[in-house]
Amino acid sequence: MQLRHYYYFVAGLADLVFDGSKSYPDMSEFREELKNSLHPRDYYLASLLFLPNDNRNLISFLEGKDDEWDTLGTYSRDDFEEQMRVIRSILKEKNVLPDYMVGLMLEWINSEEGVKTADMRKKLSEGYVRKAIDSGSRFLEKWVRFDTDLNNIFTFLNAKSLNLDPGNYLIGDDTFTQELLELFKSGKDFPVTFEPEYISTIFKIASENEFLERERKIDVARWNYIDTITCFEYFTIDQILGYLIKYSIVLRWAKLDPETGKIMLQKFIKETESFILSGNLNGS
Repeated sequence: MQLRHYYYFVAGLADLVFDGSKSYPDMSEFREELKNSLHPRDYYLASLLFLPNDNRNLISFLEGKDDEWDTLGTYSRDDFEEQMRVIRSILKEKNVLPDYMVGLMLEWINSEEGVKTADMRKKLSEGYVRKAIDSGSRFLEKWVRFDTDLNNIFTFLNAKSLNLDPGNYLIGDDTFTQELLELFKSGKDFPVTFEPEYISTIFKIASENEFLERERKIDVARWNYIDTITCFEYFTIDQILGYLIKYSIVLRWAKLDPETGKIMLQKFIKETESFILSGNLNGS
């Protein structure tokens, strides 16, 4: 895919500082700047990075949790309502949402008992990964594979510590996912060989006991990987996509203080408890 160059836009971007010593406009403002500055095709690629926000919103919508809404999602409640109407329409109409979201909504509608939250998360995450990889963007393909591998390692270790089958939670069915499943069956904590190269670094980070320090190291690993895959990109959408992810990391840490750290830890514990419950429901 031929890459367009954004010389003036990239030259005008603020230098990002990871330590939170500078303040930046919020993400919605920066996203609007992207929309006004990028070619529609390139802005579409940028918008794909916000699909995880939409995935969370779709789950909240289906479960009727109106108070849990991520404002960074691309689609609104009205969009979800309209998609429901389209699905129930007798006449065939164009879908509002991506196909993988429509598929989950259909499953939700046709199921008498609904769909478990853990299953929805897995299906939507896999839909996002497929859409990003199939986008034609070299950057998105590499980034999503890296971020999925990172998340799968932590999912694997959490499931293993709770004696749950990680197969119910791992995203995707690629070679590395299969290696993690074989690793679980073997009873080992980490693989002997490390492919891709970043796998060993992530396993080392996972051994960090201090919660916030581990979170910091995870984001540093993400930051460094972006540098690796954009080091020869100058003024292209790939560089801008990397900048967008870094921007989200900077904003996240700019908000962090000891109290926020406690909230993050409490959220992590709550998600772990949910992880255990969904594992039991799956018969693990």
